[in-house]
Amino acid sequence: MDKVLSIVIPSYNAEKFLDNILGNLLICQSLDQLDILIIDDGSTDKTTLVANKYVTEYPASIRLISKKNGGHGSTINMGIKYATGRYFKVVDADDWLDSVNLDQFVKILEDEDSDLILTPFWAFNDKTQNKHLKEIKPEDIEWKYQYYLQNQKIEPVPSMHTYTLKTELLQQHQIKIDEHAYYVDIEYILYPIPYVKTFKFIDLPLYNYRVNQAGQSISLKNMYKNKQQHDLVVSHVNDYIAGHLDILNENQKELMINRLSRMIATQLKIITLAPIGIKTKTELKKFYQHVQKDYFFEAEDVNLPIRLLIKSHFYLFPAIHYLAIWKMNLIHF
Repeated sequence: MDKVLSIVIPSYNAEKFLDNILGNLLICQSLDQLDILIIDDGSTDKTTLVANKYVTEYPASIRLISKKNGGHGSTINMGIKYATGRYFKVVDADDWLDSVNLDQFVKILEDEDSDLILTPFWAFNDKTQNKHLKEIKPEDIEWKYQYYLQNQKIEPVPSMHTYTLKTELLQQHQIKIDEHAYYVDIEYILYPIPYVKTFKFIDLPLYNYRVNQAGQSISLKNMYKNKQQHDLVVSHVNDYIAGHLDILNENQKELMINRLSRMIATQLKIITLAPIGIKTKTELKKFYQHVQKDYFFEAEDVNLPIRLLIKSHFYLFPAIHYLAIWKMNLIHF
């Protein structure tokens, strides 16, 4: 692999965002060390036209792969297949990377050998235009020190925006994400974990992540519309853990079950958004019975409202319903 870092840009109808994300990459001093892959997921706007303009001008650094629409997971899968950089990072087309910090990061990666690199990120509010830094390093972790996951926990479970993985790890173990589905970022976070031996935290905020965008799939309102897809991803993650128990060390297992437990809590919260009544309460009980019977779940890993909901045998459902509705209308910052 002749490049240091592959940056995979999943793009669906992203024409209005590509100039921003690519512009921030093109001013990097380390451009010749970047393998930039724009994965066009069957766009119906001018995404391919805009992307081809950059491919023509920077053929040594930028490639365009066009495919039929298959969802976010399919673009990550395509990126894994064709990446040529030693390390691999996913950056959604509507987000962007800090060019100054990226230059420093690439220099570090030139001599790096950790399986997983974790970096802070910026949350950018699309409505208020404010942003704030999301710190991710636990207190017992030192910056730039390589840890073995067998001996050191990663808490809390990182988000996709923090992740940079060895490309070889993804390709060798044939990591594949669900296609035609939302919420598969969790699969991208968790599926490599059984094969991650070493990790390192580096204090270089790279990722600028947009929040509060209209139609964003992670909003509770849209999650309620797509609750069956979220439920499906929960089920697939549970099956993945079950299928890899024989190779997981205790810290890997704890990390994966912790994140799965939080997904289960989110599914319960999604169900509480339904109209108050016996039908919704029955659905909550039925789902939780399924969790108790078939899922890896640790109640202490989830937030207080969901723990209280469970302990009350779902009699607190109306209170959690109104709390979720209230939070759904809040601006994060």
